[in-house]
Amino acid sequence: MELLRTHKKALEHQYANQLNPDMRSAIQAMLRCKTEQQGRSQWYCAHCHHNDRLPLSCGHRHCPQCQHRTTSDWLNRQKQKLLPVHYFMVTFTLPHQLNPLARHAPKALYQTMFQVASSVLKSFAKRQSKGALGFTAVLHTHSRQRNLHPHLHIIVAGGRYDSSKQVWHKGNKQYLFNAFALAKV
Repeated sequence: MELLRTHKKALEHQYANQLNPDMRSAIQAMLRCKTEQQGRSQWYCAHCHHNDRLPLSCGHRHCPQCQHRTTSDWLNRQKQKLLPVHYFMVTFTLPHQLNPLARHAPKALYQTMFQVASSVLKSFAKRQSKGALGFTAVLHTHSRQRNLHPHLHIIVAGGRYDSSKQVWHKGNKQYLFNAFALAKV
């Protein structure tokens, strides 16, 4: 957070027209995190009489100080849901030309990305007509260099579930869909 505190003015000056209200809110939350501004919680043990006041975290989903545990807990819950099958990772990337839309209307655009990716995967699975496809998707809005780069990472189970017959059809461990056909769509 010291880095953010030190360079906040330079950041706002250089990227003023690219910082949307959500980004500004995240910056403010991170700067308040575990400070007197955020407040403190009082902890007292009646047995040993230990008394402590701990700074409160902001709870913002982008804050690296307080979201590590939330992220780890989520990841563990997802691992418990895994089926004993092979998985594939598919990435859907927003065309660079739509980045201005991602800056100005992120919520609508990201919801649309999920809907489009989901419908594309389901339509490819339907062509193979072996049942319903199972997958989970995670949105990443930036690259590792913190450049705006909206994309979805989708983990797809290698197989299909036929609900009418209540049968799981194993998929090919080497192949999910034709990558070129998927990219075209």
